Amino acid sequence: MAAPGRKRRTMARGLRVAFGALAGFLIAVQAFRIDRTNPPVEQDVAAPAGVEALLRRACYNCHSHETVWPWYSHAAPVSWLLAHDVSEGRREINFSTWAAYPPAKKIRKLRKSAEEVAKGKMPPWYYALVHPEARLAAGEREMLRAWTVAEIGRLGP
Repeated sequence: MAAPGRKRRTMARGLRVAFGALAGFLIAVQAFRIDRTNPPVEQDVAAPAGVEALLRRACYNCHSHETVWPWYSHAAPVSWLLAHDVSEGRREINFSTWAAYPPAKKIRKLRKSAEEVAKGKMPPWYYALVHPEARLAAGEREMLRAWTVAEIGRLGP
């Protein structure tokens, strides 16, 4: 049986090797850069001033071409996750290309986003955790719901 001191030295050496490997990995992945671009805004969504301010504060960071990329968006592997989330968000609904959507597509996107906001799925909890300004109060959720209903009514059945 190994002596207790020898076990501790072996364990400490193993931890140093593991931390060294992790540090090496984190340094190596910095070579793999991701695209953090903001294409030109084609045309923003037309909304009343209060709704527009709310959309800009809580939604535009992921759902427009006006993303503000924080300092940690330059550090892999976090940068990969952020770029994926923004890409996914823009694919789901992009307020910077809103005018290009045909009315039926706008209605589908509005219905889906209103449902997700009402259920508390948007903004995602992990986003709201580091972006408290994106958290929506009940009144703000209701404002978005009312605007969505009005906009769907304006666009068609």
